[in-house]
Amino acid sequence: MIVATMLAIASTPTLADQTMSQRLGDLLEQRADNYFEADFSYGNLELITLLGEVRAEDIRLSTRATELDKGLNEVLRAESIVVEGEWLGSTKNTLIVDAITAKDAQLTIAYWDKGKSNIHTLYDAAIKQTKLQRVSQPLIWQIKRAQLDNVVLNLFDQGQPILSVRLASLKLPEATADDTADTYIARLLWPVLEQVLSQAMAGDSDTVVDYGRLTQFIWREIR
Repeated sequence: MIVATMLAIASTPTLADQTMSQRLGDLLEQRADNYFEADFSYGNLELITLLGEVRAEDIRLSTRATELDKGLNEVLRAESIVVEGEWLGSTKNTLIVDAITAKDAQLTIAYWDKGKSNIHTLYDAAIKQTKLQRVSQPLIWQIKRAQLDNVVLNLFDQGQPILSVRLASLKLPEATADDTADTYIARLLWPVLEQVLSQAMAGDSDTVVDYGRLTQFIWREIR
């Protein structure tokens, strides 16, 4: 979602003619820094304009929340990612991402208080930027499908690990500009927790859960 929003900002009219892969990569790093107070890096990035695709390798996306240490600020890392969609069209205030696929990934969700996490930080920044883009013509965006293949999911609360699990595939819920951080994360996190608990109870060796901390975390967040 954050990468897609940065693509939308990078494709505004003043930057519409900037289509070179290296330039786009530089823009994404700058937008992460200036607009999201985050760090975005990549090993290689290729823009395929005819297909409306961005392909990148060795992706890293980290927040700068002072409440979290550096390791827990790293939200996502992936060996490769492909973004497909209509973000290079003539309607510059509309971003439609058909699919985002990341492979060999690690997703870390780190909370430090009720309703406050690294994911909340990024999502709130994305919503803020879409509202600021054009007051008269707000940016309308939608991410239809997002999937992480061969992903390790980590959940932390107040610096303590709650669970770590390797999943063959994790499908993220559809995201739109009408979402808030809380509504989106609720659609993301609770179905995943159900899947993880099911795997853990079945004796999956790739699933580690601290049930005591998880119970406390769930109770705090749903109240």
